[in-house]
This record gives sequence, C-alpha cells and structure tokens, in this order.
Amino acid sequence: MPFCRHKCGYCDFNAYAGMDRIMPDYVGALERELAASRDDSREFAPLKTVYFGGGTPSLLPPELIAGLLRFIRATFDVLPDAEVTLEANPASTDEARVGAWLDGGVNRRSLGVQGFEPRALAVLERKTDAAQATRAFKLARSMGVANVSIDLIYAVPHQSRESWIETLRRGLDLGPDHVSTYCLTFEEGTLLWRRRAEGKVPELDPDLQWDQLDAACEELEAAGFTRYEISNWARPGFESRHNLAYWRCRPVYGAGAGAHSYATDGAHAWRWWNVARPREYIAACPTPRADGEELPERKARAESLMLGLRTAEGMVPPAGFDDELARLAKSGLIDRRDGRVAPTRRGMDLHNQIALAVL
Repeated sequence: MPFCRHKCGYCDFNAYAGMDRIMPDYVGALERELAASRDDSREFAPLKTVYFGGGTPSLLPPELIAGLLRFIRATFDVLPDAEVTLEANPASTDEARVGAWLDGGVNRRSLGVQGFEPRALAVLERKTDAAQATRAFKLARSMGVANVSIDLIYAVPHQSRESWIETLRRGLDLGPDHVSTYCLTFEEGTLLWRRRAEGKVPELDPDLQWDQLDAACEELEAAGFTRYEISNWARPGFESRHNLAYWRCRPVYGAGAGAHSYATDGAHAWRWWNVARPREYIAACPTPRADGEELPERKARAESLMLGLRTAEGMVPPAGFDDELARLAKSGLIDRRDGRVAPTRRGMDLHNQIALAVL
C-alpha cells in the first residue's frame, strides 16, 4: 500500500503522497494480480500470515480495505488462525476504519507511533503527535484489537538518553504486546540526508546511539518483553509470525507496487519484484513483475544464515561456513550449542559485523 498523506523526511520506502484518487484503481489492480497468482503460487499456500504494509495502509477508505480482505479470503486458503496485520498511522485511525479492519479479519495492528517528544517528531517530520498516538492505541483496544504493536525510533538528532527513556516509558504505559525499536538511519536521497549534508541537523554521537539501545534493552526487559530479534521485542506469544517468516527464509508472496517475493525448495532460492510506481503497476496488472533472480546456492545459504542470526533463537547453520562461524564465535558475536548457532547480546547489537562476515 504505497500511499501516504505526507512522506516523512527520513523515509526511503516506496511511498507516495497525493495519490488518494487512484486508490480504487490500485485495489482493483491488486485483486487482478492476486487472482492471476493464485495457481502459480501454490508454494505459498495455505496462508499462515497476511500483512498490509506501506506506505500507510490505514489511509485506504474502510470499504476498500474490507473488500480487499474479503477478496483475499475468497481467493486463497487462509488458515483460520492466520495472523493478519495492518500497519496504521495514528492520524488515519478512526472507528469506521478499525471496525472495517476487524470485520475483515485483521487481528494484529502495527501502530506507527515513532515517538512522543515534539522535537524528535519534528526532526522526523511526523505529522502526528503524542495525543493522536495515545487516542489511536486506546481506540484499537476498546474496539477489541487484542494484539497491538508499536514502532519507536531512537538515535534521532537532539534526542537525549533521558528523552528516549521517557519515550519508551510512555509507549510501555499504553500496554502494547509488541514493540519495534529502530535506529534512525540517514538514507541517501531522503530529505533528512540532505539536511544533514547542509548542516541543518547534527550527526548523532555513536556512543549515545549505543546508550539509547542499551536503555531500550533495560526498559523493555524490565517490563516483561523479550528481545527475539535485533529490533523487535514481544510479550510471550506475541512475536510477529509474519516477520519471523522472513528471518527463517520461508516463502513469502509480495503483491502490490514494488513488492518483493521469495521462494525456495530448500536447495535453491528465487526472488522477484514488481514495478514500483503505482500508476505503472496498475497498467501492468495482472502481471506486474519487473525483474527477478535465482540465487546461487552459496549466496542463498549465506543469506539464510545472516537472517537466522538476526533472531535470538538462531538456527542450525548451513554447511560451508565453519571458518566464518569460528571467527564470529571467537569475537563473542555468536554462541554455538547443540548443533545450533545464535547471536550473543553483543552479536545482536553488532549484527552488521555478522552480516559482513557471512556475506
């Protein structure tokens, strides 16, 4: 769902503002793509998870989301207990929308809070505030959404360790089931990247970034959350099943503008992606694929190892990486036990070092 009311300065996702008028045509194109893919995508069935990401999926009018949810259930074999997640912005969360999501089977909400401090929100160019985030969360709970995740961003220019801890505590006071904490990155080509280059926003001290990550570990663990992936925390039983599918290299079908898919038969892996611009995507449906690749066997195994080592549970390592794993263990980045490898706390904090060694 590539639509946004406003594109934030730090965002490099495939998202576009000012395209509301093409939403009905876009949903129609999505349905054409999904219908055409049904027989060619048996490796993805039955569906264990469905995820509406963006952009801002909550911007779509309630009737469009409700109709698309009905179409998916009528077209695919969706398991009765499937996890169905919808990403939502606090500003586009109201009773009509929440009701339509619930009626369509959405049972998990991912709320893009990002922060509560006005100065940090201004740097991020977020057009929502703490009051809207609190209202949206409480509305979801009051209407029966039993699984709610919130996103928070740290390492924001002008953000102190103390203000980040206050952000964490305000988020925890809402009572979420899952928390994602993302370190702000300056992506080349974004408005925030340009502002840093122009000296309009400062560099953040790497030691302060580390202190903020360490504070997140302390606060979330004290609140009963477990860090099951480098950026994700959950109460027991509320881990994101959809995201775990990515990290475990399970087959995932991506529909929509710029969406990516992944399939594997165990020994080989493939990925492909759709055309990115929404209008070009609409015109190309029902066959919007832009390109794809078959991964060489070693690269596929390396990616599976790199992704598996993002998670606290780790994995049984694929063959052929004994030297790399020995170096990572010597550096204190992984543990090896009972035929499995898993990141240490140091390895989760410094996962880029693991990725460099493996890839």
